[in-house]
Amino acid sequence: MSMRVLVALDGSEQSTAALAYAAETYADATIVCFHAIDPFDRDPEESTAEPLTEEWLESERERADDLFDRALEAVDLLDERVERETTVGAPAESIVAYAESEDVDHVVVGSYGRGEATQLQLGSVAEVVVRRTPVPVTVVR
Repeated sequence: MSMRVLVALDGSEQSTAALAYAAETYADATIVCFHAIDPFDRDPEESTAEPLTEEWLESERERADDLFDRALEAVDLLDERVERETTVGAPAESIVAYAESEDVDHVVVGSYGRGEATQLQLGSVAEVVVRRTPVPVTVVR
């Protein structure tokens, strides 16, 4: 059975760098592209938040598929090596839960994601994943 490496993707440059790192470093592994749809990640500038409906969820899943497509295209990764997983929940907790419950050998995350201050040494999601995930974690800058 081949190794399975989860790569957390959020659309940031760091998450794409994490995917590139995983694809190159684990050339024979199955890469699990993972995205957590965070229902609490709302733009405070919007006057009305979109309700959490089935239509909203379908729209977010389509957005996640587009995110996967762009990231995979950017690193030129073959689809036969890739699994796509999307879940709803807080990103850090979702990554940890997936790593705990599924057959994952390694997790690769960006050092910080979209919206976080670039001067941070380690983003909050990466920090939680490093501290709580039961398998080895690589943080990519």
